[in-house]
Amino acid sequence: MYRRFAYVICSILILSSCSLWKKTIQFLGISRKEAIENNFSLREIDQIIQSGLTYRGVPYRTGGTDKKGMDCSGLLFRMYSDQNFQIPRLSKDQSQFGLPVSIQQAQVGDWIFFATSQKNIINHSGIISQIKSANEVYFLHASTSKGVREDNLYSSYWLKSFVKIIRPFKN
Repeated sequence: MYRRFAYVICSILILSSCSLWKKTIQFLGISRKEAIENNFSLREIDQIIQSGLTYRGVPYRTGGTDKKGMDCSGLLFRMYSDQNFQIPRLSKDQSQFGLPVSIQQAQVGDWIFFATSQKNIINHSGIISQIKSANEVYFLHASTSKGVREDNLYSSYWLKSFVKIIRPFKN
């Protein structure tokens, strides 16, 4: 009996030190930890954002991932591939590639998702590029009408289409 109890305690201690276990606990809401762990260093996030900013003004092109034109998920895909990171290519897959965070927990480098069509299905993505204040959270994205640009989440159009924010995994 004593051995079983010791085995269970040792297993819990080993698992609790594992980062995957910590992320799972956080994701399920069991942890009271306020901050969501960030997998990317501040330097890496800065390099990713700086890469994305070089694409400002690039026109929108469905399926595009280069300076000739890009779509929203193509922009994210390109920003990360420029820094030698691999992420999913499509918005629907990107939206599952991280842990959800609240708007209040959002940080530069988090991915943001929208449902801009009447179907309420995620069809647009971006990356938080700067946070100036509680009401000024800017994200970089590829707009169908104006190409790659930054917009404020708190503008009426984006806020009503907002679905979620995630902190992406690093692989």
